Amino acid sequence: MPQRYDFSDPGERARCVHEGGPGSVRVWISPHTPTVVQIDTPTVYNRTRWTLAQARHLRAVLDAAIRAGERA
Repeated sequence: MPQRYDFSDPGERARCVHEGGPGSVRVWISPHTPTVVQIDTPTVYNRTRWTLAQARHLRAVLDAAIRAGERA
């Protein structure tokens, strides 16, 4: 069974490492725009490194956010 995520503010965090050190991206959906997945990042993607486990978690969070938006 897939893990359940809460995309209401403040949303779900997916850990990563960027040039400033450890960090995370935040994935959330505003109740005012339920079909828009919002991603807050600490830096630009090309400077963010993801372990395989972190990338899998981010993929799971994004997939769940897309499904939540499709149900809205």
